[in-house]
Amino acid sequence: MFAYRLPIELTFRLFDVVFAEGLDCLLRVAIAVLKRSQTRLLSLEFEAILQYLNDGPLFAFYSHAAPDMMVRDSNQVSLNARLLQRLRRQYIEEMQRKLAEEDESNKLRTEHEQLKQECAQLRSTLEELKQSGGADSRQSLQLELDKQRDENQRLAQTVSELELRIKDERSTAEAQLKADMDQLAQKNVQLTIKNQQLEDGLQDMEEALVQIKMLYAESENQRELMTAKFENLKKALT
Repeated sequence: MFAYRLPIELTFRLFDVVFAEGLDCLLRVAIAVLKRSQTRLLSLEFEAILQYLNDGPLFAFYSHAAPDMMVRDSNQVSLNARLLQRLRRQYIEEMQRKLAEEDESNKLRTEHEQLKQECAQLRSTLEELKQSGGADSRQSLQLELDKQRDENQRLAQTVSELELRIKDERSTAEAQLKADMDQLAQKNVQLTIKNQQLEDGLQDMEEALVQIKMLYAESENQRELMTAKFENLKKALT
């Protein structure tokens, strides 16, 4: 754009800046050019702005000014890197949203065309059926309906049989579970009784053991007394 609208000296000067600073300087140059025409652009309507940017004297000032004037104006333009990044992200998100909307629109348009074709095909089939004879068509439809009705009845009967089988199996399982629980309860009672009997027998054995220990201790005392008496008697005889 700058090469077509600017004098050759200013174009070469702009190329020097691009080679020295990179393509990022073009944004500053564009902003500087717009700032020179800011007052004029703000006073125009949208269509007039487009015409002014395309055919109007947008570069008239710099075309007659010194070549360094555009460079100086562009250097005075300060760009916020964070703002540019945020605007870039917003632009990318907006483009992605538009592409998604366009894809969705194309998808809906394709589905609409398919539906139109299906509708046309159905209309064609309907016309053929009308032409081939309504009686045969109704008879075919009636046969198909009877077939579907028989199939639905068969499926309903199968479902009823399955429900009855499930109900019987559930009742059998519950009865078996109840019998098993009763049997386990009886076994638990029997085990409890046996455990109590064993505890009672153990207690009796402990009491008998205590009595045996006491009798043993008493017999030991008597034996010691008899031994002492025997020793005394033996000494008296000697």
